[in-house]
Amino acid sequence: MNRRPFLKLFFLISSIFPFRLFGSTILSVNNLVSFQHGVASGDPTNENVIIWTRVTPSSHSFLRVVWQVASDKHFKNIIQRGVVKTSQKNDFTVKADPYIPKEYNNKKIYYRFIADGAISPIGQTKTLPYYNPDEFNLAFCSCSNYPGGYFNAYREMALNKDIDVFLHLGDYIYEYDDKGYASENALSMDRVVDPLHEIITLSDYRKRHAQYKTDIDLQKLHSSKPMIAVWDDHEFTNDSWKEGAENHQSNEGSFNKRKANALKAYYEWMPIRELKSKFKIWKKFEIGTLFQLLMLDTRSIYRDKQLLLDNYIQNDVFDKNTYLNDLDKNRSLVGKEQFNWLENSINDNFKWTIVGQQVMVAEVHLPKIFSFMDKNLLPEYLHKYLQIGGMEIPYNTDAWDGYPNERNKLFNILSKANSSIVLTGDTHNSWISNLYDKDNFIGVEIATPSISSPNTIDTFGNITDKIEAGFINENKNVTWTNGKGKGYVNLKITNDEILASFNYVSTVKSKEYTSLNPVTFKIKHNKPYI
Repeated sequence: MNRRPFLKLFFLISSIFPFRLFGSTILSVNNLVSFQHGVASGDPTNENVIIWTRVTPSSHSFLRVVWQVASDKHFKNIIQRGVVKTSQKNDFTVKADPYIPKEYNNKKIYYRFIADGAISPIGQTKTLPYYNPDEFNLAFCSCSNYPGGYFNAYREMALNKDIDVFLHLGDYIYEYDDKGYASENALSMDRVVDPLHEIITLSDYRKRHAQYKTDIDLQKLHSSKPMIAVWDDHEFTNDSWKEGAENHQSNEGSFNKRKANALKAYYEWMPIRELKSKFKIWKKFEIGTLFQLLMLDTRSIYRDKQLLLDNYIQNDVFDKNTYLNDLDKNRSLVGKEQFNWLENSINDNFKWTIVGQQVMVAEVHLPKIFSFMDKNLLPEYLHKYLQIGGMEIPYNTDAWDGYPNERNKLFNILSKANSSIVLTGDTHNSWISNLYDKDNFIGVEIATPSISSPNTIDTFGNITDKIEAGFINENKNVTWTNGKGKGYVNLKITNDEILASFNYVSTVKSKEYTSLNPVTFKIKHNKPYI
């Protein structure tokens, strides 16, 4: 039998009968294709879940890929199957959105892909329960910088069998070149970025996504549980807004073209459901009536340009009054359309309303300790900002602090929920904050540490403890912060309380690490954390 008829017959058989696989070994009849980037699942609902892979071809113009979902890891009982065509047009990525019968709701199910004689690793996933579980574990993370360190925290998340779903709140990739942010130890750790230059074109963004998904710890996490994801700025470029970014210059071409390239690659390489408008990534998920999860975009579609602190510093003096006046002007972060969606989605039938988004919501002032620091011990780019320490003004204009009128609208909407929890990424540090609209308690904000991106200790070293104390003592909203640990947060959600556990790894600079004892906080229903 020659090759083509054999493959045709093999393909027909593979879609009907299961192959017995052991572990995640990649099997191939002809070694013409492979699955170098693992498998992933995401955007689970009560009835569906996205499954994803990427096929590495040899010389194909297109491939037909069989996908299978089974109730057992040996694929003796295949519950759904199908065929997807992939080509260079979508970078040989593959997605399917299978319906999962009700009898398998919230149970472990397994999936795999078959292409041209090669069989992918096996992934494990599940749908969301349509009933009220006694507890549900929702983990979340952000800021995974490839050259900044190893993804040890991803491995810990994968090993945590209690986690039902994990959220990624953005900065899943970073756009910088090989000499850019957090790259000081990249060569010694064998984590130099690909491509070496800053990513701008579609090919660039695809290569960077591909590199991230060769990481074995990230592959382990993706194959072990479903993900819900939203982007932040570095999936595009640093401090981006709707029409530009801090890290986009005129000699880098059209920002809109760059943004379109980033979006296309993101949807190709992430296990998320694609909507009609790819800019509108906000979506909701429901777990019985225990909680609703509402995912927002504070970055891409409606955000107005951030105020720049540099514009208020002349002759080394900060113009506080002008800054505060400009800060109070109506400027968009989330936008009217998204706010309308959020307000219509808030349902007091749910015990908890959880909002997943990117940037810090609580008002945070820079503590006095910064104004007393020895400038010679700090990077020069920080020197002019130190005077803001102790001024009792918002300083992070990229966060909700830069858009206070939008924050007031958010608080007004969240006040209609039974009990609100806001999940935040971006800062690289850990935070617990109480959110107030004047004196009215709105909810608790929980911000995750980074997976590998630098945090306070990487810049300020042995005075980090004093900085943390300053943030807590000089900010009425902040009840706890940690600028040293890297890791993730797990939420154990029950009817009466949420246990928020900050899980840290001892280092991200070595594959040899230990998992540290978690720091856990008990959050009661509709009460501030004390």
